[in-house]
Amino acid sequence: MTQFASLLLFKTVLLSGLALWLSVVVVNNLTAFRGGVFSVGSMMAMHLFDQAPAITTPLLSRRVTSEGWHRLVYGFVVTVEIVVALLLVYAALVSLGAFLGYADAAAAVGYANLALSGFVAMGLIMLVGGAWFAYYIRQEGAQITHFALIGLGLAAGLVINIPTL
Repeated sequence: MTQFASLLLFKTVLLSGLALWLSVVVVNNLTAFRGGVFSVGSMMAMHLFDQAPAITTPLLSRRVTSEGWHRLVYGFVVTVEIVVALLLVYAALVSLGAFLGYADAAAAVGYANLALSGFVAMGLIMLVGGAWFAYYIRQEGAQITHFALIGLGLAAGLVINIPTL
């Protein structure tokens, strides 16, 4: 196998793995939609601030207790996940086509960059939304996860853009 082919294979595996992982996340989030709404609602209502020791802060004025808003926000997040998963699947297929000689490698990189831009944007949306509700105070694990998603997207973008000689 040539270096060119092996690099295309690696990029295909990376994109396929991310696409498969996010597809499983989407299926899980659709299957347990009510639980996701509850989780997002808990963050938006800032319930953990009330646990002992209670945290009193002016940020509590941002509480959103409407279940309608919780459903809307969670539905938006799942919609973004679906779109990004589809972009990753398409990018993986084009990358596979490039590996097999049926598609242009430059086109594969372009589609991968589009998909990974969506992936990073997804992480940033969750990071900014969580920061609005100060989730870093009592849900630091969620913030770390969102930073990890962004980092994974950036690392994948660097790998995808390694020139195929």
